[in-house]
Amino acid sequence: MRKHFVQNLLFLLLVNLIVKPLWIMGIDRTVQNTVGNAVYGSYFAILNFTIIFQVLLDFGLQNYNNQVVSKAPQAMRNLFPNIIIAKLILSFIYVAIIIGLGTLWGYTTSHFLLLITLTLVQITSSFLLFFRSNIAALQYFKTDSIFSVLDRFLVIGIVAGLLFLPQIRHHFTIQHFALAQLGAFIVAAVAGFLTCRKLSKLHWHHIKLKKVRLVLKQSIPYALLIFLMSIYMRSDVILLEKLATDGTLAGKYAAAFRLLDVCNNMSGVLFAGMLLPLLGKMIAKKEDYRSIIKLSANILIPASWGIFILIFFWGDFIFLKLYKEVSTSDTAILRWLMLCLPLYAINYIYSTLLTANGNIKTLVRISFLAVLINVGLNLYGIYTSGANAGIVTARNAFITLLFVSACNIWFSAQTMHLQFDRKWILRHLLFLICSSLGAYAIAHFMNTFPAIAQMGFTLFMALCLYLLLGIISLKDLKTPLKKFSSPHN
Repeated sequence: MRKHFVQNLLFLLLVNLIVKPLWIMGIDRTVQNTVGNAVYGSYFAILNFTIIFQVLLDFGLQNYNNQVVSKAPQAMRNLFPNIIIAKLILSFIYVAIIIGLGTLWGYTTSHFLLLITLTLVQITSSFLLFFRSNIAALQYFKTDSIFSVLDRFLVIGIVAGLLFLPQIRHHFTIQHFALAQLGAFIVAAVAGFLTCRKLSKLHWHHIKLKKVRLVLKQSIPYALLIFLMSIYMRSDVILLEKLATDGTLAGKYAAAFRLLDVCNNMSGVLFAGMLLPLLGKMIAKKEDYRSIIKLSANILIPASWGIFILIFFWGDFIFLKLYKEVSTSDTAILRWLMLCLPLYAINYIYSTLLTANGNIKTLVRISFLAVLINVGLNLYGIYTSGANAGIVTARNAFITLLFVSACNIWFSAQTMHLQFDRKWILRHLLFLICSSLGAYAIAHFMNTFPAIAQMGFTLFMALCLYLLLGIISLKDLKTPLKKFSSPHN
């Protein structure tokens, strides 16, 4: 199982390494530089507004479906059609609520068309994620890997044509960007649906409203969890855009968040998508899952820390190279947000374990407290910090995630009887300390070298430390690298 996990993980990382950085740093960043911080900041706030209420589309159905199908693949035949009906009903409710809340929130006529377009993007995205949850639950991880980048691959082609052709670029608007995403998601969702039909014979005559109600009822805890998580992870930029005195701060925050997002999507999000069905299956069969948890931690935590130290020492160089309307004083936003990356890594591992084990109530309680901490700190901080509101908001995100990650580790240890080896913890602490000191030495004593070279030396130094400390051995990756192609797929 460990070998199979690493094989599919390598393929997943390879596919995403090709597409995701090109999308986020090539297309999304270029769009922001083209339309400006103020316009992109408004777009990003509206996008997060639609994401927070996306729980009304999913209602926890994706996680519920993933758990059920991973443990009993034959359940997909009857469950799939009923969830489709449930999601169609929820889509109409979602549209009505978004339009109503958007009106109350004060979105102007100029923003309303963008709000409607992004609402439709969330609906198609929700269906695509549901189709992917079935593919992953059936353990077709490589197929799911392709679908994880298909929508972005399509939108890259569309937006690249709009941005890099001079005669079109001068007329490019943020609405064009939203419409391109909508078209790409529709194509990817249709392809996902057809793939699910191919993988399992679906019983459409088993659609029953009683079954739909039952599925929705059983999904309520998952829905509440997703909603609370969306608030403490996505409400910050909305509050910043509405409450900050500087209209460009939301755009600067979005620019910093993009770097966190690309790293997050290339690491924790991919792991969690594969871990949830895998752990659900292993727990159901009473197999030992601890080696998978340890392997995930050995890969994710050092990698995320390595990325953070690059941002800490060379954040000014990176931020100013990537964006037009930022200054060195804005780099503090980026540093605080990137400090969240190791915490995201921890949460993706241990919250996924608790989810797979069915400890949803525990996760809901943690998330509820996280919402109180995050929103409370932001309401106070944004009002009182003036020009530093973006930095304070990023710092509050770190404080919130520090609380969540500590809780996830604690409850995982208590509930799942995890044992943390002292030598294993010591190796990780030594890596954090030595890699940080090494980066400090390179930044200060090799400052005559170009910044790119300094960052390259730092990554090489961190990799050497990683292997010397025995956090992971080449033996762990040797077999999967030799047999890269999994027979299941």
